[in-house]
Amino acid sequence: MKLRYLCANHRQWLTADTDRAERAWLDWVERGTHLCEERSYAEAIPYLGCAFDLASFLLGECWPGYAVAAVRFSDSARQLMDAYRQCGDAGLGNYILVGASSRLARELHNPRNDQISQITADCLRTLYGGEPHTAAPQLWPRDSAGARRLH
Repeated sequence: MKLRYLCANHRQWLTADTDRAERAWLDWVERGTHLCEERSYAEAIPYLGCAFDLASFLLGECWPGYAVAAVRFSDSARQLMDAYRQCGDAGLGNYILVGASSRLARELHNPRNDQISQITADCLRTLYGGEPHTAAPQLWPRDSAGARRLH
C-alpha cells in the first residue's frame, strides 16, 4: 500500500525496536478509539493510521506472535476504514480494505500450519464483516490493580 501515516524518521525509530513499536501501537489505538467514541473521526484518523502502519510492521515481524499480530492488524485496518467512512470518505476506506486484505491473503500462501491459516481467514472475515474479533487475544495482561503490563 502507498498510504503512509508515519514519517520516515518515526518509522525508522519505532521499527528499530518491536517493544517500542508495540507500545506506540497500543497508545495510538487507544487514543484513536477514544476519539471515535467521541465521534471525532477526522481527529482519530492520524492516530489510527499510525497504529495501522505499526500493525503492518508487527505482522511482518510476527510480533509478539502471529495470532496476536494478525488480529491487531485486521482490527487496526477495520477501525481506520470505519473512521474514513464516518468522515464520508468511503474511497479511502475501501483502499485500506483492499490493501489490508491483500496483505493478509499473502500470509495464506506462506507454508504454515492449519491454525495460522484459520487465524488469517478469520482476520479476512473481520475485515469484510466490519466486526471486531470476538475472541481476540488480550493485548497485554493486567496486573492485580487492573493496569496493563508489557511483560
